[in-house]
Amino acid sequence: MTSDTFDRGLMLLRHLKSAQLLLLVALGEAASLRKAAASLNMTQPTATKLIQDLEAAVGYALFERSSRGMRPTPYGEVMIRHARLVQMEVIRTREEIDSLSKGASGAIKIGAVVSAIPFLLAKAVAALKLEHPGLQVSVDVNTSDVLVAALLNGQLDVLLARPLVLGDRSEFDYVDLIDEPLKVVGRKQHPLTLKASVSISELGKWPWTLLPAGSPMRKVLAPVFAEMRLPGPQNIVETSSMMTMVALMHESDMLAVMPGDVSDFYIRHNLLDEIPVMLPSVMGSYGIVTGRDRPITPGVAAFLSQLRAAMEDQDQGRNRLSIF
Repeated sequence: MTSDTFDRGLMLLRHLKSAQLLLLVALGEAASLRKAAASLNMTQPTATKLIQDLEAAVGYALFERSSRGMRPTPYGEVMIRHARLVQMEVIRTREEIDSLSKGASGAIKIGAVVSAIPFLLAKAVAALKLEHPGLQVSVDVNTSDVLVAALLNGQLDVLLARPLVLGDRSEFDYVDLIDEPLKVVGRKQHPLTLKASVSISELGKWPWTLLPAGSPMRKVLAPVFAEMRLPGPQNIVETSSMMTMVALMHESDMLAVMPGDVSDFYIRHNLLDEIPVMLPSVMGSYGIVTGRDRPITPGVAAFLSQLRAAMEDQDQGRNRLSIF
């Protein structure tokens, strides 16, 4: 960052008002000045003046006005995104102050894909709480695309997610953790588990429970489904809940595809059996995702340290990548 950029940023900060930040967030959600103003108990003329003053301070038009509402320009989209981050940081500040007043020592909000839970996340979080019992930890488990959006909006601090959804976006830093296989699983004593081997084409004849269409896993599985000589399994129940998948398989002949660490956890606890079929290596790795323009807090640093310890404790024979 150059000194000129820093000075111009400070100048904008001096002109900013909290009402303008709140209005930007409201406009990002409503796309209507009238609705945004009403949600803030503000008159429309007041809202109009706040946006005009902000545009004058920034030096660019932030919105395109039309009879259908207000649509943010590229400059407006940047301002809305950072207004959301500021809003979330203020909320987090309040939360940390409240935590400190109750004897706690900060907070961390982690997002993770489900495959990271049995191996990395559970071990790292358990060790983190043992070392920092006052640290408030929350975990949001979801697909990578949903988690990245939450990180961008400041709702999460750090992710264990897949790079597939990041592309070449410059807002994020990504560090590989581990590459893993996919496995097909079914209930205990599923008919396919009694066979010595199963071809991919045979799988299309069975009912399935899968993550929702559009999720990263469904996208990378497209080549596998193509080998079934079908657009994909036809008899499907979609769910983002791994627990629901396991329950459905327990009650039926449904199959599911799971990352190796997840499937091994359920197999080890006698809840599922692996179907003897070889899948191509299509899932790829997952790793640490952080916001490039956000500092690493002490809580995040402590969590990353425990992740490294969990990786070092893992069996040396696992195909894995270095954290740092």
